[in-house]
Amino acid sequence: MLGWEFPPFFAGGAGIVCNELTRALNRTGADVTFIMPSGPEEIYENLNIDEPGKPRFRILIANNIYPGKPTKVYKVDSLLQAYTTSEQYEHTYNRHMQKRKGKHGALYGRNLKEEVMRFAEKAREIALMEDFDVIHAHDWTTFLAGIEIKKATGKPLVVQVHITEFDKTGGDHADPFIYSIEKRGMDESDRIITVSNKLKDTCINRYFADPAKIRVVHNAATTMRSKEDYDGAHIKAGDKVVLFAGRVTLQKGPDYFVYAAKKVLDQAPNTKFVIAGNGDMLPQVINLVADLGLSKNFIFTGFYTREEGEKLFSLADVFVMPSVSEPFGLVPYEAQIKRTPTIISKQSGISEVLRHALKVDFWDVDEMAHKILALLHYSSLHNELKHNGYEEARNATWDVPAGKCLGIYNEIIGRGEI
Repeated sequence: MLGWEFPPFFAGGAGIVCNELTRALNRTGADVTFIMPSGPEEIYENLNIDEPGKPRFRILIANNIYPGKPTKVYKVDSLLQAYTTSEQYEHTYNRHMQKRKGKHGALYGRNLKEEVMRFAEKAREIALMEDFDVIHAHDWTTFLAGIEIKKATGKPLVVQVHITEFDKTGGDHADPFIYSIEKRGMDESDRIITVSNKLKDTCINRYFADPAKIRVVHNAATTMRSKEDYDGAHIKAGDKVVLFAGRVTLQKGPDYFVYAAKKVLDQAPNTKFVIAGNGDMLPQVINLVADLGLSKNFIFTGFYTREEGEKLFSLADVFVMPSVSEPFGLVPYEAQIKRTPTIISKQSGISEVLRHALKVDFWDVDEMAHKILALLHYSSLHNELKHNGYEEARNATWDVPAGKCLGIYNEIIGRGEI
């Protein structure tokens, strides 16, 4: 299995999926070897990783996630990070080179293209030392590695698409370099897994992927503590709290959240709106809140940890995910586990499977405001989504997607579906 993040390292959506899916596969009796590029240099130092000049990759974690079936995680020294753009990679690379002044040679590729190809080469070296049946590559930064391993070993390749370039830009355009790798991965794979039917349609219509190769495997709920453990000491008594949590980017629709908030505050002025997360739109959103005169009703937390996220969900009366383009969206499950009534955009993949949540078009801020007000003012509706949503998320286990993945593996290695 190839991915660019895995807890306890950067744990965005794909990393959480890799962790949960691996655990569930282990429970079925499958052995998994996970190969990943590591995070920024600061993480190497914190973890006492080998100094330059020593082996570039080694076993980083070798523990039994499930008794009797080990998952080995290999690290490849790399500057690749989740959601990296060409500009962000260049900035990270230049910062790294500044730290290496006076030292000979460069450890990493000069641009994102070189680094993705470098990871593919290193992953191929590791794979040649392993015994395995199937290659499973997560998202575009690992697709070239999957292709190289397939060429070297003849093993079948599954590529899993969690998000495409079109989703990141709200459907407008795609970086040509990243698009070319995404398309090549889909073309040269034996099977394509998408996390929703919405994403399947994108792969067919935008990447011209063969529909016969695509299998939809919806994500399940992430593992969180269900205990409500936050006392809300920083919010005034009587205030209601509405939460947005996630990357503050065009894809996630934070500006629509703000416009809906303005309409809610016209009728419920004691409502507090929390935007938790960081992203390139954060300064723009802060300015929008100020321009609309809403500053006293908004709280911006910046980046938050999973532990802080649990407290935020416990604090909130309503969670809203107004995503413009969301291939799946795990966060509503996290809100439900914390018994927080949830509103999601109809443009999200999770809307295909979530039943106990209110749904709205991301652009319809009037309807979004109406639904927020309904959950704040009608206790029967609030309680129904609070309790039924919790049961829905609690029962959405990873055993189902793991079983579907096993069926796909068996299908392509000639054992037939299970």
